[in-house]
Amino acid sequence: MNHYHKIMEKFWLFIAIASFIFAVYKTGEIGIEESLMYYLFPFIAGILFYMRYFVRKRFEKRSGED
Repeated sequence: MNHYHKIMEKFWLFIAIASFIFAVYKTGEIGIEESLMYYLFPFIAGILFYMRYFVRKRFEKRSGED
């Protein structure tokens, strides 16, 4: 199960970074006012990354696998 948490953690980090780069690209293309919606997904993906990280660390602490 710990391997699953690490994979999902990396997945959400990758999605957050990739979608942030896309949001910055769209900002340059169409302007900041029209592209604010594109910054919502990197924010949500970042929160999901942090949640996965927190769950994995708590799981490791409870099971004694450091």
